[in-house]
Amino acid sequence: MSSPGETGKLNLCGSWQLDKARSTNLDPVLQLQGIGWVTRKAISVSTVTLKITQGSDDADTDADGWITLEQVLTGGIRGAPEKRQLDWTVSEHNDTIFGRVLVQSRHIPGATDSDGRLRPVLEVQTQVDRVNVEAFLNESVLPDQTIGQNKEKAFMHDYIRSPNGGWTAEQVSIN
Repeated sequence: MSSPGETGKLNLCGSWQLDKARSTNLDPVLQLQGIGWVTRKAISVSTVTLKITQGSDDADTDADGWITLEQVLTGGIRGAPEKRQLDWTVSEHNDTIFGRVLVQSRHIPGATDSDGRLRPVLEVQTQVDRVNVEAFLNESVLPDQTIGQNKEKAFMHDYIRSPNGGWTAEQVSIN
């Protein structure tokens, strides 16, 4: 996704467009998730935009809050809006493409390695190929200067399960 410019750390609000030149081909992933050929081809030729809003229902500025994701494909084809609580509670979402999914999201801290790089501190949920998944998700990154101000919420951790499709997706993104 390309950055919408004014967005700052811990503020992901805005419209984000999938940068296909910097992304890997999604077709094999979508195929593993049981998405049909016609739908996969439509997604591959579409521009994918993700609109993100976030906030908190709590006056406490350190509250975990929530994030809402709305996907739009070329031609205005919209997915069902998804509101995620950022406190690791399990929420159910009926996705337009993937069907019923169970989602957990939270902010996680970062730890600085001896070489000055920041890595996420997390407990990996994925059970399949766990050693490789842990190595991948715990990879250290070069820290942005603003991350040093809030290492407790340096990353966002998402774990998504499809009870009907039998697949899981886990990701860590830098805030």
